[in-house]
Amino acid sequence: MEYIEQLIAKYLSGTISEEEIIVLRRWIDESPGRRDFIRTLESRSDLVKKYNRYAAVDAEGAKHRFLSYVRPTVFSPFSRRVWYYAAVLVPLVMLSVWLYEKETPDSPQFTLEQVDPGATQAILIMDNGTEMALTGQEEKTIALDDSVSAQMGNGAITYRPVAKKTKAEYHTIVVPRGGEYRITLADGTCVHINAESQLRFPVTFSDKERTVRLTGEAYFEVSHRENTPFVVEVGNMRVRQYGTKFNINAYNEAPEVVLVAGSIGVSGDGGEEVTLAPGQLAVCGEQISVTNVDVSPYIGWTKGRFTFDNERLADIVPELMRWYDVEIKILDDEVANMRFTGSVGRYETIEHIMRAISYTQGVHVAVNGNKIEISK
Repeated sequence: MEYIEQLIAKYLSGTISEEEIIVLRRWIDESPGRRDFIRTLESRSDLVKKYNRYAAVDAEGAKHRFLSYVRPTVFSPFSRRVWYYAAVLVPLVMLSVWLYEKETPDSPQFTLEQVDPGATQAILIMDNGTEMALTGQEEKTIALDDSVSAQMGNGAITYRPVAKKTKAEYHTIVVPRGGEYRITLADGTCVHINAESQLRFPVTFSDKERTVRLTGEAYFEVSHRENTPFVVEVGNMRVRQYGTKFNINAYNEAPEVVLVAGSIGVSGDGGEEVTLAPGQLAVCGEQISVTNVDVSPYIGWTKGRFTFDNERLADIVPELMRWYDVEIKILDDEVANMRFTGSVGRYETIEHIMRAISYTQGVHVAVNGNKIEISK
């Protein structure tokens, strides 16, 4: 970079050679931002004034005695002028180049239009360590063993028990960032698993209890069995029901359970079970707090919508990052605390929702390198 700075100084002082201008042009052509930067330097009145002022000073007499004494055979009158003017400009150019490199954002590696929404994808991990990619819409039957088979198709997998297993066997579905997946368990319970989530479940259920374990977020439609409760374990929390619809969001330390239909019981680590009615939300921290809510913002993702009800942008961004598998950074605390209410399509490119956010609050959205930045 030091050499480039010297070339820029020579260019501005009009003393650059033909060979050097070729090198400088190659550097400029590597980025449109560099061309703009050079134009900015050319238009800088302070640089031009300094150059004109220094060029108008007859310092040759004083310099001649010094230069002829130190290096009498090296400098011609022309080279002394080059040395003098360039020496004046180089510190100014160095500062400008440093500021340019520091303040110029990384070249965008993508556009907002290119950030596609999540897709149907997951990995099925069996007890023996075998992994199977679950992608696409192709219909096919998988014979898992003599007691159960699985039917794949339409972005989902359905377990079909053939015979009772003598030994409990568990499978795990892992849904990455930028993904979602649906599964119908062996008892007929349907589970819609959101991005960056895992569901561990038995291949077949016993007659006493049906227990699964969740990390992340999922929506459950539990098949009714009068005497066999369905239990979801999330960390130290347990959600128990017999036949109902509910959503669990356990991305954060305090899992949230919202009941859509039926009745469920929620309990913490050894604590008393709290019963929820439809339209109630349980937040499971050190204690379980229950409030009445509109369930639509909590289950909108299952219907292909992002639905926000007076939510902070800082709370919305993690959801977008998981679904679009992209890094998003909020550059200002004031922007992070802005609140949004509305509903937008979940299967649009991220440009759609970023435009809505930008228009609603007048914030600035830009791609910087490999991430999206939101600022005032």
